Amino acid sequence: MGTKLWLAIVSLLLVVFTFSLVVQAQQIKSFFYDQQARFYIYEAEEIVTYFGKAAPYEVINERLLLHTRFLGASIIITDLKGKYLYHQPAPGRHKEQINLEQSLLNQVFTGSNTVFSGRVSGVTEDVFLAAVPLKKEGKISGAVIIYSPLSSLKQQINKMSGIAILAGLLGIIMTTFLSMFIFRKFIHPLIEMDKAAKAIAEGDFGKQLAVDSNDEVGRLAHSLNRMSAELKEKIEAIERLDRLRQELLSDVSHELRTPLTVIQGFAEALHDDMVKSREQEKFYLRNIVDESGRLRDLVNDILKLKSMEAGIVDEMEYVVLNKLIHITAERMKQIAVVRDIEIVTSLPAQGITVLGNIDRLKQVLTNLLDNAIKHSNPGGTVTVELGEQAGWALLAVKDTGPGIPPEDLENIWERFYKTDKSRSRHGAGAGLGLAIVKKIVEVHQGRVEVASELGKGAVFTVYLPLNQEVEEE
Repeated sequence: MGTKLWLAIVSLLLVVFTFSLVVQAQQIKSFFYDQQARFYIYEAEEIVTYFGKAAPYEVINERLLLHTRFLGASIIITDLKGKYLYHQPAPGRHKEQINLEQSLLNQVFTGSNTVFSGRVSGVTEDVFLAAVPLKKEGKISGAVIIYSPLSSLKQQINKMSGIAILAGLLGIIMTTFLSMFIFRKFIHPLIEMDKAAKAIAEGDFGKQLAVDSNDEVGRLAHSLNRMSAELKEKIEAIERLDRLRQELLSDVSHELRTPLTVIQGFAEALHDDMVKSREQEKFYLRNIVDESGRLRDLVNDILKLKSMEAGIVDEMEYVVLNKLIHITAERMKQIAVVRDIEIVTSLPAQGITVLGNIDRLKQVLTNLLDNAIKHSNPGGTVTVELGEQAGWALLAVKDTGPGIPPEDLENIWERFYKTDKSRSRHGAGAGLGLAIVKKIVEVHQGRVEVASELGKGAVFTVYLPLNQEVEEE
């Protein structure tokens, strides 16, 4: 495609230059003819001037001889009947008896200067001829004719045409190289962009072009590269979401099936009087209650997440984070003690206040602490820190667990995502805790970040705006 386009451009340029050469050759011919005509007419009028002074025959002949040598042309003076009064041939030529057409002579005798080129009777070759009226005492008495072989004029025209053709050829060569430069500089990148666009249309997302200019073409290439990269990211995100949807269906089915199976199994045992003792009955009932609670918590988490995604925000109030952290940490210490985990808080003396929903913010901290406790090794420590930074309240929860693999850092906020698929159902939740945290923080116009290094635990940091009106999404 690129070669064909370049050849088309070169062919078009050749056609244009060929046409211009033809026009230029015609213009050169017209220019020389006009120049020669004006020159001959001017000299003929000079001859008319001193002829009218009634100079002696010898003087006129001498003057005519000088003119012929100067012009390189023959000069004839005739009367009204066409009879030669004077005839001075050009140097190196013999006297010739030329017979002009009467129509041409009539134009001269009516007072018009006349120019003619071509064949005349009495001369064996084409001539270029100029004739002016011969006037004496204000009356036309004949004609002054200057002529020369047309071949000499054609030689000059051909010489100039040759120069023009040579210049044109040089122009074509230069234009060809220029078109190659233009092709490589401007058209070639457009062709590459066309190829890239077709590749993207065929599913090769993320294709990038080499950009080596900052002009309009370069900016267009940058835009195409950016579009290609963004499209690739969006396609990958869609594929990831599709994969997560499939995992979501599988995880929800598993999370619902297990407690329902347990509840059904123990309930059937009780219904069929398979219980042999009071202790066994309590054991069955306790398992039914526990699994029912797990089922309720799972449904509640899903409903909470849906409400967050729908932008539903409960009533806002000013919340002192110091007090919220202290109360929540004390409540979670009972769970931490069972796992041999210590919870440590680091709170500033001055209260830090944000505008938010106290129940939602308590849930954020509860989920983060629960997550940190579950992922810390026995004997470990979970630290909660509170501070301020450039208009933001910073709430950080650190654990001393194994850390999060780098490939999982971007996915931990997804619903039902678990970094360790091998963990038992009782050792980990449904994978909704962090997704809920992220949504709650977002509706409070904040953000949450995670940093982790394998073997050194993880740090979850929540940023909330200080004392700012929180708009509902």
